Amino acid sequence: MKNLILIAMTALALEAHAMSKKAPTPEPTPVPAPVVVAPEPAPVPPVTTGGNCELLPAASVILKQGVVKLPATGAFVLESHLATKEDKFPGGRLFPKNVSENIQAHTTKSCLELKKLNKTIECTNVYASKYMKEWTPPEGGKAGQGSVGDVKPSVVEEMWSGNMMWAAGKKPAPGTRFLASFQGKSVVVIVGYETGPGDASLLGGLQGEVLWYLGAKSQKDLVTIGWLKDQTLPPGPITCK
Repeated sequence: MKNLILIAMTALALEAHAMSKKAPTPEPTPVPAPVVVAPEPAPVPPVTTGGNCELLPAASVILKQGVVKLPATGAFVLESHLATKEDKFPGGRLFPKNVSENIQAHTTKSCLELKKLNKTIECTNVYASKYMKEWTPPEGGKAGQGSVGDVKPSVVEEMWSGNMMWAAGKKPAPGTRFLASFQGKSVVVIVGYETGPGDASLLGGLQGEVLWYLGAKSQKDLVTIGWLKDQTLPPGPITCK
């Protein structure tokens, strides 16, 4: 009996001794660091190589509302698209039958041109306005047609183009280079393919790509326009020397 009691007491003592020892704290399971996905870089406006942005001194244009000396600053309206040499229409037509026919193919070509200059550009942001998703309306002519009959600009000329309400017989030759500037940014703009707008409170009209690059978001953002001396500069954004 004594032996049994002794064994039991020994077992209790060993159990108590074991319980008195603090169990080691288990190592915490490593928590993986959160995966941080870098945001897409913000679209940086494309910029061509530097060029000489010297303007013709004492230049002027003759508009329906009178003579305007250049450079001049004023409000410009967003213009819808002109059909280009590269645009194709059923039956070999030069122009679309309405303001929406094949317009997506046109803006896709323009988007590819933008991405040549800067691959980070998100074109859905550039072509957000409904006016940038349609051809210019057929005002006495055909949809997508400018004011020079069947003469059409190239894709690059059209996307960086502008116009003013030229007086009869006073429109510059198609392909003439102007310079549009706003808040330190400049674009070589092609004029001569289109005439308008008729609103005398507006100095002219610019394609959406021009206004997008310049950052001119409304007609309250006044753009300066001038006649470039160097008529060989490529159309599009430019860093002036």
